[in-house]
Amino acid sequence: MRDSQQKQILLDIKAIADSLQISILLVGAGARILVFDKRYNVEGRVTFDLDLAVKIDNWSTFEVLSLRMTQGTNPLFKVTRIQHRFLHIATGILVDIVPFGAIGKPNQQIQWSDGNQMSIIGLEEAFSTAELQQIEDVEIKVINILAIIALKLMAWSDRKAVKDLKDVYFILENYNDESIFIERINEIPEGFVKSKEVFSFVLGYDIKNTFSQDLVNKINQILIQILHKQNSLFPQLISRIFDEEEWDDKFYTIVAKFEALKQGLEYFSPNER
Repeated sequence: MRDSQQKQILLDIKAIADSLQISILLVGAGARILVFDKRYNVEGRVTFDLDLAVKIDNWSTFEVLSLRMTQGTNPLFKVTRIQHRFLHIATGILVDIVPFGAIGKPNQQIQWSDGNQMSIIGLEEAFSTAELQQIEDVEIKVINILAIIALKLMAWSDRKAVKDLKDVYFILENYNDESIFIERINEIPEGFVKSKEVFSFVLGYDIKNTFSQDLVNKINQILIQILHKQNSLFPQLISRIFDEEEWDDKFYTIVAKFEALKQGLEYFSPNER
């Protein structure tokens, strides 16, 4: 990662999780920096906090993890008022840790001790499709680009935070993997999608072919909702420095990118029919 402090936090958590035989997954903006920003030489929304998910069966295991992180001789973390948020003592950086797996059965929801409920839909599939990243001599699972989009859209649906839409659009705006496009070119009819939006279309198409139909349907419904509210949502993604003509161009570019993502999500190639 770019930040040595965040590297150290990941190494500290990985050591604790490994001692308990718990699998961890890097999600959120930290994952985006590793699998997107760094790969495509771009710089998105800056974040100092870290978001992680842990694959566990029950709350007892989460409690053991929390105790191992925050108690004993020379603990590395402190608890906060929020059950899933921890403070890394050496750096002062906050770390959110969300459990997923059997703990979320049967509805892929968890309920914290304060009564707050949280959807964990998509985390299991994000884990199964994650990439292994080498940090010093330790391998850590990091969600891939497709899972980042899926989970960010799910997060927006839950909390309606503009930062989630900003992260999705940042990927749609900067994704330009020619090799992936060449692999897909024979599956997309000529002229079916405009050239400027082809990469957004491919992202949607790959999401459809990577994740379960249930998750794809949920993502599609969220995109329908976003596009329906485009006049109130998308202006929040546009800088105020633009003049009127530039602002309009930017707005319609955003609409086109999200529409292409949805179009790819719904597309069936001739080979799939």
